[in-house]
Amino acid sequence: MKKRLVMLLAGLLTVLSMGFGLAQFSDVPAGHWAKEAVEALAAKGLVIGFPDGTFRGNENLTRYQAALIIYRLLQQIEGELKAKGESPTMKAMSSEDLEALKNAVQELAAELAALGVRVSALEDSAATKEDIARLEAMIQELKAQPAPEPGMDQAALKDLAERVEAASIAADTALAQAQQLAEQLDALAQDVEGVKGDLAALGTQVEANAQAIQALNELAVLLNQDVLALQDRVTALEKLVDGGAKLEEFATKEDVAAVQEFAAALRSDLASLSEKVTKLEGQVAELSKVQYSIKGSLSATYGTATNTGINFDIDRLFPGNQVSSGSGQQDYGGSPYRNRVAQRRGDFDQTFTGGSATLTFGVKVAQPGTSGVNVSEASASLSVDAFGSGSINTTNAYLTDASVKGNVDGQAFSVVYSSSTSSFSFNDYLFANDKDSYPATTRQGMVATFSGTKFPLKPEVTVVAGVANNNGGTAVLQGGYFGIRTAFKPVEGFSLALNYAENYGVRSALGVDGSLALGPVKLRGLFDTSLPVGGTFNDYFDSSVADWAYYVKGDLSLGPLSLSANYRAIDPQYENGVAGMSSNYHFFYFGVGGNGNAPFAADNKGFGVDAKLSLGLLSGLEVRGYYDDSTNYAGAPASEQVAWGVGATLKLFRGLALNPFYNNLTIGGSVQPGSGGLGAYGNYNYYFYNIQDSRYSTSFGVKLTHDAKAQDALIPGLAITLGYQRFDNGSGSYPYEDILASASYQGKVGFLSLQPYVRYHAFTDASASAGTYDYTTLKYGVKVATDPLDIPLKPGLEGVYAARSTDITRGSTNDASETYYRVGLSLNEFLAPKFTVKVGYASYRGQNVVDPAGSFLTRGYGDYSLSAGTDRLFTYPGEVLFPWNLTTGAGSQSGGVDGIYLEANYYNFTVAYLDAILLDGAGTFQSYGRAFKITYNVNF
Repeated sequence: MKKRLVMLLAGLLTVLSMGFGLAQFSDVPAGHWAKEAVEALAAKGLVIGFPDGTFRGNENLTRYQAALIIYRLLQQIEGELKAKGESPTMKAMSSEDLEALKNAVQELAAELAALGVRVSALEDSAATKEDIARLEAMIQELKAQPAPEPGMDQAALKDLAERVEAASIAADTALAQAQQLAEQLDALAQDVEGVKGDLAALGTQVEANAQAIQALNELAVLLNQDVLALQDRVTALEKLVDGGAKLEEFATKEDVAAVQEFAAALRSDLASLSEKVTKLEGQVAELSKVQYSIKGSLSATYGTATNTGINFDIDRLFPGNQVSSGSGQQDYGGSPYRNRVAQRRGDFDQTFTGGSATLTFGVKVAQPGTSGVNVSEASASLSVDAFGSGSINTTNAYLTDASVKGNVDGQAFSVVYSSSTSSFSFNDYLFANDKDSYPATTRQGMVATFSGTKFPLKPEVTVVAGVANNNGGTAVLQGGYFGIRTAFKPVEGFSLALNYAENYGVRSALGVDGSLALGPVKLRGLFDTSLPVGGTFNDYFDSSVADWAYYVKGDLSLGPLSLSANYRAIDPQYENGVAGMSSNYHFFYFGVGGNGNAPFAADNKGFGVDAKLSLGLLSGLEVRGYYDDSTNYAGAPASEQVAWGVGATLKLFRGLALNPFYNNLTIGGSVQPGSGGLGAYGNYNYYFYNIQDSRYSTSFGVKLTHDAKAQDALIPGLAITLGYQRFDNGSGSYPYEDILASASYQGKVGFLSLQPYVRYHAFTDASASAGTYDYTTLKYGVKVATDPLDIPLKPGLEGVYAARSTDITRGSTNDASETYYRVGLSLNEFLAPKFTVKVGYASYRGQNVVDPAGSFLTRGYGDYSLSAGTDRLFTYPGEVLFPWNLTTGAGSQSGGVDGIYLEANYYNFTVAYLDAILLDGAGTFQSYGRAFKITYNVNF
């Protein structure tokens, strides 16, 4: 039993000596092998030592002492469980420690119970106080009797009395000790019984976390072994000392002095090393304040694209191919050139050969100062274009971009340089040059900004300067330019900006704009005045000389009600961005909406109101209304356009919604079916097919839609539109009838991705007006693609088929049709990981369609092959503005394009090859095109 207790307590010493505060015992010297464990047990309250402040570690451990230590340990565990719901002490012990503790408690309980029996027997057999009292009375009685007769030994009698008195004192002491011990045994027995259940629960918890404490258990075993080994060594040393061994045989004083000297030198070296480490840490911290970076790219391309006859596009066949000419300036027609989308450009007669490199250096300061001028970030990008067209003399190196950011006394500033795409915008109509992604006007210049947060009114200053080239377009920002804008923000929600812009030798302008947010009300507006070169300052404020653009717009939001109102007047010279020197609105950009995101179109004066009310009827009801009254900028009565209407969206259930509407439009007092172009390109006064509620027309109708993305959709991924609307041509009888039905789906079935759709569209003019057509269009298609198959080469398949037929029953006999299909195979792991190969074949046929280039079907417009939102696949006819408008007639061009395309990619290495042919309407060969391109890019 004693051996097991010693092993258990040794383990407890090992486990519980980790991380506790220490107590001191006078007989446990510093450096003693058990000092940390003893003081940890004392700090935990498991041992308290003796009254004289000693631990007496060399004395044997009695069972009583062991029982007391275990009892205190169990009390500590129980207290931790009650306070925290868990016991760090218990978690520090292994399952073997707990099992040994459980056995020790059981054995001690049995032994103490036996001891209690022995004490009880002692109590039963010991002399009681009454017995001692009677004995003392007898002694007193004897003392009171006369002197004893001769022969009575007085010394013996005295000795007997003393022995009786001593026995009485011993009996009293024994009885008190026995009673105290019995009480302690009873309390200990109760505690042992009470803790047995807790100990069992603790054991279960420890066993459940056995894996988590296994590492600690193994560490405890190793430490226990170290403790025992140290015990053996100490015992051996004690025997040597007790046996008179001479310690000098193990170490002399000189040896000890040498060790002490070495320790002192080591401490000195450690102190010196600590100083060096501290110094290095400071240097590292200082260096980490500034972070340097370098990145760049290298690219090389070789290849050509040629054809034997007419140039044509292949983007319709293979969207996103590597040999396309992409979007850019048109490659046919007159001047000025305009930017065209990819399908409207030829893809042959190209030379791809060339190379380029870019290198960007950057630096960032993690914690810039806030006093004086401080730079927080700077970068510079260099570019090199080489061997264009196969010549070694065309290498061109230049600084592409550079920027510096920082603060002046904590106030932010920045300076940005660009060699060709300097980006800045003062307001909606002045110096708007930040959204021309394909630059119609190349701008080399700088933009500097400063935020004066510590100045009165907190001005934010922007200064721009540079040189521009409009690339042969209209007079928009040509030559040198300069501008300064200062925006004041004295209070939160309010800003006011003053602007000056100048295109040297061409035009100059002044402007003011501002905004105010006050609770639910938001106001914004501007006034810009622009003059051709040669005007005076006073001319800026003469509308007959200067070109003015101004508007004010207010928005109110009160719970479910939203209200917006505006008044505007925009001079016709702001068309295509001319008066505002704004390339965003340049004529260069092709298509409807050429004035970009200007809120109101040029040559427009008027006001408008727009309201929306959201109600909680069914799943949600939104009611909308608008009124807009405008003329041209001169205010000619014949140009007055008045449009008003109402519409609503009632959400029903399961993604279904109902959209009724009614509108009225008059131009010069006459009812019109749709806008003839007044205010075109703006967000007001312009009708186009399928605009919300068919606004800016004279019409009524209703649509039923199903939202494919609704959470409770009937069929997730399924979009449905059923529409019926009628337009008035001024007769009051609404002779234009338009019917639409379409459905499309996007989803997956197993490893297949499906995208089918169908569209039906019919338009009739009961009045048979000139310039309108009666027709029906049926369009349908599907795209099917597989996920990469989990077989060698990881192949994936794709197939697309789309067709459209338009039957024109009045106005023309040129019925139109289009057919397109594409099949493709992709090997997503060809020969090596990340090595992909794609091969595809595609064919397009069109009959009686409008070709943008005017010959055969050399060009398309837009990729609508998988769209249920418009009639056409790629080319006209289609409902571009109104369903009765087939743009330039019904169309008479026919033909087709076929091609095969191959592309291989391995990381940044790409090889592409294309063969394509152009056919006329009879299927006769017209042109053959071939393209080959190799590209390698490295980014670092």
